[in-house]
Amino acid sequence: MQYQRGDVILCRLPMPSTGLTQFKLRPAVIVSKDPNNQRLDDVMVAPCTSNVSRSQEPTQYLITGQEIADAGIRVPSVVRCEVIMAIPKSVVMRALGRLSNTAMAAINDSLRDALEL
Repeated sequence: MQYQRGDVILCRLPMPSTGLTQFKLRPAVIVSKDPNNQRLDDVMVAPCTSNVSRSQEPTQYLITGQEIADAGIRVPSVVRCEVIMAIPKSVVMRALGRLSNTAMAAINDSLRDALEL
């Protein structure tokens, strides 16, 4: 399947607390550029969490309102732009939804802050 920047996916992400030996199903947002998404076997993602306690930090983007349904998730969630990882497409279970261009512009700002660009 071809993935695009802004797609929200369900994938098996490694859990850092286990030494990256165990995985957990998590939603994530694809943040890599489309030409790379089409030609490479990996995609770069920012994981999502329903723990919104740090949602005011500049490196996090809060998905709320209509965006929840558009993203294909069930509850308000945060895109953690300070935790970017490359994952093989083989660990992607399925696409859940998609974020709007406006949401992706805000995620770009969060990525710039997280990477000090």
